[in-house]
Amino acid sequence: MRALCLHGHFYQPPREHPWLGVVEPEVSAAPARDWNTRITAECYAPNAAARVLDAHGRLSDLVNTYEWTGFDFGPTLLNWLAPHAPGVLHALRHADAASRTRSGHGNAWAQAYGHAILPLSTPRDVRTQVRWGKRDFERRFGRSPEGMWLPEMAVDRTTLTALAEAGISLTMLAPHQARRIRPVGASEGAWRPVDAQALDTKQLYRCFPAPGLAVDVVFREAGLSEEVAFGPLLRDGAALVARLRAAVAAAGDGTIVTVAVDGETYGHHHPFGEMALAFALSTLAADREITLAGPATFRVRHPPTLEVEIAQGTSWSCPHGVERWREDCGCGVGPPASHAWRAPLRQAIDWLRDELADLYTVRGGEVLRDPWGARDRYIDCLLDGRVAEFLAAEGAGDLSASAVLQARRALELARHALFMQTSCGWFFDELTGVEPVLVLRHAARAIELARNLGRDYEDGLVARLAPARSNLAGRENGADLYRRVVLRARATPGRVAATAAMMQLIGHPPEVPGYTVRFSGRPAAERFVADAEVTEGATGAVATVPVVAERPPRGAVVCRVGEARFELADLFGGQRERALAALEEQAATAGDTRRTALVGVRPLVDQLLVAECPLPAGLAELLGWEGAEQIAAALDQAAPLAPLVPGVAELRRKGASFPAEWLARRLAAALETRLATLPKAAGEALLVLDLAAAAGVRLDLGPAQVQAFAVLRQDSPGGPTLAALRERLGIAPVTTAHS
Repeated sequence: MRALCLHGHFYQPPREHPWLGVVEPEVSAAPARDWNTRITAECYAPNAAARVLDAHGRLSDLVNTYEWTGFDFGPTLLNWLAPHAPGVLHALRHADAASRTRSGHGNAWAQAYGHAILPLSTPRDVRTQVRWGKRDFERRFGRSPEGMWLPEMAVDRTTLTALAEAGISLTMLAPHQARRIRPVGASEGAWRPVDAQALDTKQLYRCFPAPGLAVDVVFREAGLSEEVAFGPLLRDGAALVARLRAAVAAAGDGTIVTVAVDGETYGHHHPFGEMALAFALSTLAADREITLAGPATFRVRHPPTLEVEIAQGTSWSCPHGVERWREDCGCGVGPPASHAWRAPLRQAIDWLRDELADLYTVRGGEVLRDPWGARDRYIDCLLDGRVAEFLAAEGAGDLSASAVLQARRALELARHALFMQTSCGWFFDELTGVEPVLVLRHAARAIELARNLGRDYEDGLVARLAPARSNLAGRENGADLYRRVVLRARATPGRVAATAAMMQLIGHPPEVPGYTVRFSGRPAAERFVADAEVTEGATGAVATVPVVAERPPRGAVVCRVGEARFELADLFGGQRERALAALEEQAATAGDTRRTALVGVRPLVDQLLVAECPLPAGLAELLGWEGAEQIAAALDQAAPLAPLVPGVAELRRKGASFPAEWLARRLAAALETRLATLPKAAGEALLVLDLAAAAGVRLDLGPAQVQAFAVLRQDSPGGPTLAALRERLGIAPVTTAHS
């Protein structure tokens, strides 16, 4: 066997608001709503149906790249994908099943749950992270994982012991993480030291982290992996094929060449990188000299004959070990910057972690028969939501209502204590960036739950954050960041009630994710006075607060909850998003203004347009908007499109300026709708493309190609209309060989 393993590590931090449980809009992800949505569109979804083009640039094949590569997806990312991109999750499961059918081993690996740097975690936290990752994988893929990806490949003996105890027999590391090797079963004197250059990465190694326990290690080919991740190989599928073939040929028989990179490399870091990968996979899958296989498949034919001792506390992305996540080691992602803030952030989080563990032991132990075992098993409750059954099994006897609340708060405290250790908080260059703020928000939520359980750690955390300094102008410190940004995210009962009341007052459902709000009355005209009963979904805690909300005819909406005053700016991100969407609809009156402006000059405009004359910019924009609105109206009302095409083309020829982005969204949606009913709506789909061309609007046809491929790929696709649509979308007939 000459095996080639291309492994992708796919991951996003837990971006959910710690109180609300949903991902809020992230301005930095524009034009997408949030980063999960953006990267799904750029990477996760395209890899499920990656396009392969022929020599003429036409679509000739679709490849589910996950079916031919190893992959691990972060459990927190899978938790988001399940409701927001179920097609991607289906493609992952299908890929794993297909690889099991083909080789007897699935392509999917598990991942330690919260992406903490495990050598910097307590042994108890390491065990939970591994067990949660394994259990989540079993629920998603219907089998036990053979391999587990370690966050940042950070490893030590404790981590490998946790893997082995969980029944996980494979992991992947970088060659510099090997310290010494010897034949399996050899004497102590047989050890010989190795480094990144001396280690043979083309075979598997067995590691014995504790007596009676073993984990097999596959080492990635570091140089080749770096070429794929950071070099030009993903610009050209043929170049990628040639480089991979050469690597496998050089390795020889009975070897495995392992390329491991961040999965986001294919499409997000390298736009359209998934297409180069798909071309390479479709080409190499037909090569009899190469077997696309994972380490588990390779191990059946070539089990480890050498034992390895790993270098303690090392990782793949920091040559200094794990210092990137606790010190200013010099590693970063951008221009030179101070990372001195990392040490106080790590010290603050570690201090809080240990304090919370003591509190959990005491308060959790009062209501749970085995508090730390219950935390290990809490993942089942998070996955299926059956709280009552979980507490009935884990509770220390029959729990009263107050004891149930105490248990739920303790378990949620333990969950957020894990999430506040997420590695991303230390990885980048700036204290005030998105990732450190996410970590601190989970810390703030854990502190709030601790306060409910009788202890307050906020002053201690803030004092420890004070030495951390931003690199930005003003040099804000961590304590100020916590007060300015983190505390503003809190979902107090008052803010939740005010949000619901203000939303209802401006005509929206009084819904706040993660909470149930019931009012004692209904709004009267522009005023809303009621008591609000706020129930927290995560713990079941109930609070009742009085609200007085007002919406003066020409004033701002205001809500008072006791002594606190809230405005629309205090709405949570999702509610602001909904309110702004409604305002966008109301702002459609701007279209009436444009139409009114044209009414008075229409006779003159019509006459003047007969002659050839450049249009002034303002008039060109008015006429373009008018034409775009006519197109949108025809699309919405399913009106005949053919009569519009020549008029739109003529209007553009005379200088009208169509709102390209606005119109492109509507045309793309209309095309998707018509392609969904092929072959029936082929003619209508062609007319949508005609309108886009007439208006000079460029559509991204990639999604349309994928959507229509199965129907239009036929050699004789059912008549001239379908043939024309196939040509317009750039889909090759089945007889065309890709290259």
